[in-house]
Amino acid sequence: MKLLLVCGGQSTEHAVSRMSCVNIYKNCDKSKYDIKVAGITKEGEWYDLVSTDFSSDNWLEGATKINDHFTFLKSFDVVFPVLHGQFGEDGTIQGLLEMAQVPYVGCRVMASCAAMDKIYAKKLFDQANIPQVPSLYVKKRYDDKLVVVDNEGRESFNVEMEIYTHLGFPCFVKASRSGSSVGCYKVNTLTDLLPKLHEAASYDRHVVVEKAINATELECAVIGNDDISASRVGQILPHGEFYTYESKYEDEQSATCIPARVDQSIQDYIRQAAVKAFKAVDGTGLARCDFFYDNDTGNVYLNEINTMPGFTNISMYPQLMKDAGLDTPALIDELIKLALQR
Repeated sequence: MKLLLVCGGQSTEHAVSRMSCVNIYKNCDKSKYDIKVAGITKEGEWYDLVSTDFSSDNWLEGATKINDHFTFLKSFDVVFPVLHGQFGEDGTIQGLLEMAQVPYVGCRVMASCAAMDKIYAKKLFDQANIPQVPSLYVKKRYDDKLVVVDNEGRESFNVEMEIYTHLGFPCFVKASRSGSSVGCYKVNTLTDLLPKLHEAASYDRHVVVEKAINATELECAVIGNDDISASRVGQILPHGEFYTYESKYEDEQSATCIPARVDQSIQDYIRQAAVKAFKAVDGTGLARCDFFYDNDTGNVYLNEINTMPGFTNISMYPQLMKDAGLDTPALIDELIKLALQR
């Protein structure tokens, strides 16, 4: 079977994608798959890679530039788009693969697009009655002014007062269509609010602002097309105030534990809510569902869904699936099977 892995991409998670691809390639059964790897640069150029050290600075050494992307994609039996963030996890590459009529791993166009956008995902999760932390939608208009947008599309220019009144401080400011905690900031004072809003808006002009809670971060992996299975719940043990990009990929003092150190009733609720959230976006294949457990109130809130979660050797999704009985080679086989089933 001719399998194509695609890594890199134009998002802020370019480096993470390449690290994920290293782990997936290493764990692919070479006796089952005839594997090629395509690398997409930050500038959007495609290369047929020769080197297998996709995370190194020399990853393009000996590579051949791909000019006819469409014909190249159609030459494979299945594609695993190991792309995180914009232009990879947001429905764009999925749309290209749909047009090429090539089976691919992961969610389809709508689910990928909806889950990637925190603001619009919140609307779907609200419809499904899945609790979320209080939040506001801030938009950077094309005239560079910031506004708070309500559920009926009305805009308020009194951004600082809206956030202070409805959410208070501290709060979290997040670029709506970014991942791996890129463009995510904790804001403790009114003085810091506007600078952080503008910084987040440099990644995405749509920004979500959430009330900060005293939270434990919990994650659950889901897999399946029609019949969805949920893993046990894992817990993030960040070294620092919250799980930043550095905590996830660079800080050796950050850790994870499976199962999470919360009551079994909480874990059971999260597993059910994860499946419910996955169905709310019409998910297929896989996703990692992230939750907050409020240590003060005992409430559980859905944070977000990642439809192409990290696949590095320390990433939570493959760890959760291994705990569920699928080691990474078996997980890859199952994801490809689900892709071909569609």
